[in-house]
Amino acid sequence: MRGRRAGIVSAATIRAARATDQQALAALWATAFTPPLSPDQWLVDDERLAHTRVAEDDEGLCGSIYGLPKRLRESDGGIAAVHAIGSVAVAERARGQGLARRLVAATLQAAGDADWALLFTGTPEVYRSSGFETFSMARTVAGPWRAATPAAVGTEGRVVRESVGLGSLRPVREVYERSRSDLVLAPVRGDRDWAMAEVRLRGATLYRRIEGSTVVGYAVAEPRGGVGVLLESAVLPGADGARDDLLAAIAVDWASAGVTSCELAVPALPEEDRALRAFAPEAVRQDDRTGMIRPLRRAARLHGIRHFTAGDYF
Repeated sequence: MRGRRAGIVSAATIRAARATDQQALAALWATAFTPPLSPDQWLVDDERLAHTRVAEDDEGLCGSIYGLPKRLRESDGGIAAVHAIGSVAVAERARGQGLARRLVAATLQAAGDADWALLFTGTPEVYRSSGFETFSMARTVAGPWRAATPAAVGTEGRVVRESVGLGSLRPVREVYERSRSDLVLAPVRGDRDWAMAEVRLRGATLYRRIEGSTVVGYAVAEPRGGVGVLLESAVLPGADGARDDLLAAIAVDWASAGVTSCELAVPALPEEDRALRAFAPEAVRQDDRTGMIRPLRRAARLHGIRHFTAGDYF
């Protein structure tokens, strides 16, 4: 133990995760993160062991990092292959030894043909020495909220509610993809991405705006105490009225739940801002600086309106 406190980095070895590590990883994430990180989203990934690097010392697992391949939109209209890094955890006994930096180096070595790497963090100083740089995006609108009057007139039968669960987002996939075509950072979601989004959004209310048998817009939202949180939303191009109907339905539920403030994850697009001025006139745009990028094969092309939703974090 004295050697570890003195900073003997070589006490921990880094390797690919094995099936036998899963219980130890869950235990590590339960103690290393606040609130504890559930392994549910990680378990959705059939290739999770290949995507995970772990650190091990003489007491067992003491660190982890997860590198997930994603396809993200860029400002030139192209799609980048991105190494998305998450679940960076170091046990308390192994901190202060540079282990997080070694884990980052290990996952970058496994990044394959990724164009660049992406992570989100509240501690950017940990990653700057590994070549990561912070970027900003206007991801949310937040502030006081109160229900306008009258709410949701005429939306009954057109806005359908259900709780997000396994398979519930399948009917909204086309709406999502078509609405994201001009948004930088927005993922091109494959089956794994959609399954992970359903895990992350599980239990929130899915609002679907229907015309005939077609979904023209949707939103995922929930009240958390007195805070109303809009986690994700999208409407088909030209269906701006659907956005208003969805917000009106959400307003009814939030008013019943006693919501007094809001956090709305919406891209900084003119049509979104117009709708939000009526829905939450006192809320203001927030600058999110938790994102960091690092070139691998080339630099990221992130000029333009950037957006990343709660369902896509990793």
